[in-house]
Amino acid sequence: MKRALVFLVAAPVLVAATAFLLFLQLNGSAERGAARFLAMILFLFTLPVSVITGALDEYLARAFPVLLRVPMAAVIGAIVAAGLAFILFGDLLLPSSLPFFALGGAVGMGVCSLLANDYARGPLLGVRGNSLLRNG
Repeated sequence: MKRALVFLVAAPVLVAATAFLLFLQLNGSAERGAARFLAMILFLFTLPVSVITGALDEYLARAFPVLLRVPMAAVIGAIVAAGLAFILFGDLLLPSSLPFFALGGAVGMGVCSLLANDYARGPLLGVRGNSLLRNG
């Protein structure tokens, strides 16, 4: 339950905070318009990326420690975010904007995986044998 809450609530908040910092940095009105458009698309993409990455992170949490799982969640988030942007808006977006989607997905999902870890359950480096085969 905690993992789903972190992935579905914290990810949009991280995207909103990133967009806010991006707005503070830009000066021109045309650049701000493009940044607002990209921030809106990133915000809308956060939910399916969070659902897919959260489900895979829940599965990986059974067998991998947090120090191995966080980079995997970041890579999965980057692939899902850039792939979804390319599939849905491949003709509308410039190819040079796809790394922004990948970076947003990687940072957001990596941080969510780090926040969703149950630190009281086990060590940061230890791996439990046959954990992927168990139901609990």
